[in-house]
Amino acid sequence: MCQLCDQPAPFNDKDGNPYLETHHIEWLSRGGDDTIENTIALCPNCHRKMHILDRKADVEKLKKRVRERLSSLA
Repeated sequence: MCQLCDQPAPFNDKDGNPYLETHHIEWLSRGGDDTIENTIALCPNCHRKMHILDRKADVEKLKKRVRERLSSLA
């Protein structure tokens, strides 16, 4: 599931696995860390949206998703 639009992956890769892309919430080019805590799975459309529109509300939603994911592991 895409962590931004909450939709299933739009297609499967050649091995039959759902295709999503890894996105750095705080971009590496802006000093973000290359860590699991700074990454999220997005569909290709939402990944492009993040890089073109860079909406603050979307960034906050993704940060919240990561916090929820990490707290469920604790």
